Amino acid sequence: MAKEVLDSDRINYLIWRYLVESDYKETAVRLQQEWNIQDPQQLSFAPHVTNHALVAVLNRGLLYNVQERDLTQLPEPPRDVPAPASGFFGPLMPASPPAEAEEDHENLRKRQLDNDQPQHPPGPPGKRPRLSNGYENGNGNGNGNGNAFEPTPMDVDDDQNGDENAYPSPEQLPSPVVATIGPEQGTQVEKVNELSTETIFLELSEDPSSKNVVLLQCEFNPRDPSILAAAGTDALARMWSLSRISPDSSSGSESPGKAAYAPHQNLLDDGVSPNTTVTGLAWSSNGAVIAVSSEPIEDGTARIEFWHSDGMPLATFNGFDSPVICLRWNPSNTSCLALSPQEDTKEDTKSAVITVMHPALESMVKFHIPNHNLHDQPLEATWTGDAEFFVCGGNILQEFLCVDNVITPGRKFETAPGELLSKITYDPRSHLLATASDSGTISIWDQSGHCRPFNAHQGLITSLTWQPLQTPLGPADETERYLASAGEDGAISIWNVRSSDTKSKSSMTMGSAVVALAFTPDGAFIAGGTNERILIWKADDVSLPRATWTRGDELGWRTPQSHDSGSDEQQEDQFSLCWDADGQKLAYGVNSRLAVINFRR
Repeated sequence: MAKEVLDSDRINYLIWRYLVESDYKETAVRLQQEWNIQDPQQLSFAPHVTNHALVAVLNRGLLYNVQERDLTQLPEPPRDVPAPASGFFGPLMPASPPAEAEEDHENLRKRQLDNDQPQHPPGPPGKRPRLSNGYENGNGNGNGNGNAFEPTPMDVDDDQNGDENAYPSPEQLPSPVVATIGPEQGTQVEKVNELSTETIFLELSEDPSSKNVVLLQCEFNPRDPSILAAAGTDALARMWSLSRISPDSSSGSESPGKAAYAPHQNLLDDGVSPNTTVTGLAWSSNGAVIAVSSEPIEDGTARIEFWHSDGMPLATFNGFDSPVICLRWNPSNTSCLALSPQEDTKEDTKSAVITVMHPALESMVKFHIPNHNLHDQPLEATWTGDAEFFVCGGNILQEFLCVDNVITPGRKFETAPGELLSKITYDPRSHLLATASDSGTISIWDQSGHCRPFNAHQGLITSLTWQPLQTPLGPADETERYLASAGEDGAISIWNVRSSDTKSKSSMTMGSAVVALAFTPDGAFIAGGTNERILIWKADDVSLPRATWTRGDELGWRTPQSHDSGSDEQQEDQFSLCWDADGQKLAYGVNSRLAVINFRR
């Protein structure tokens, strides 16, 4: 008889899987951290474990206990069918030749541990209790005339039955929406596409032997899927044309993963210092103009330049303290705001500066937020109209208006005591603001300043983004509006902010901190990235990833020492993830590597 091995990893996996399937994602992540397993789905036995495995083990164990008691009084004939060679954790290794059985074959197939049984004289087999999920005849006890148990919050505990089953039979339960942590080979019904072979890598430096460049940001043109822009250290500010390259032409069998030279244009003035760091970029929503912020190391000042999509310069604004962060266009693409620090050495004070620029007019206006150190507490901003925007960070959530070339403060929303805001995003369809705090809380704000909080993540929220909507609006749009969040706890959640339920609509886990999150422009797919891989799900069905991509072990993925690193201290990796306008290509950048991944729907 081959025995099923039951060690701590398998017990922990069954519990972890049960928590994920029941949407107790925070508890699942906490168990995963205490267990010290980065990705439980990579365990060798994981692909063989089906949904509701823990429930099945407990349920069948109780059934076996009933049979064990009955069999002490009711003998059964010998079994003439050999025992199956597979258990809950995959194929079994025979420990000895099959012996004559003393139990019913069906019960033996379902049992998980080998227990010795006494011999009984021949006779009729014991009567088996009927499996029931408690949904028959309109009651909750499974026998047609009993009273239902009081329901509890866990799905699998609802409507327990009265025939000694601690849980409903998993064979008769509808499958729940299962949070995933990668491809589940044992339960999937569709193939998970591996996209590593559908990838091109773009060269970030004019010198292919140099791996000092650190990529800080990449963005596809929102209208032209062939144009990709990137910013980084060592004067990296370029715009590629991807229409003439493909995976086959860039990384053949002789040198897979080798970076390709694609036609590109630089987005910095000629003669700029090679030590220049390009801190950010932002496309206008119509794809006509891109804003680029940079900081020359020599004098410590920064500038913002505006370029047409054909690479021709439009306007330049100088005189910023560095770094310039948070470039944001207004809805009509006539104004672009930026945030930067300012230090008064005479008064020994520091402040944050809001600058609104009008590139076509080559004019700008500034507003100072006194006594705010942007280095200690970063700020973020989002436009809520052509002349209105909100700034958030720490305990600040403030509206501003830019009218007649003057910036004036507007409404100030009160945040919860001790709540430090770190992210903000606005949805023009629902007119709702969403903010994220350092403690993992999401808050939804209406126009009157009323706040509705969600306990979303354990720790820092790394991404917060609204699902794009297509026009015309559907009938469900008044009751559904979805917001996606990701965190350092490894979880991705999708929330219906119009629902009265504070529980997420769906959730996924990736095994390690999620560093980037992006919807396709049509909102149909969502991609999440860690420091090692990317998973892509269909937004309305996250039970199984549609595609996965894993980065290689090339040197460029590790943190390099750029010209402006300034010290030998370990630098934090910078990640960027974005879709092209068609939702067919995904750009993933970190350190000295920029991958463009083809995704076939």
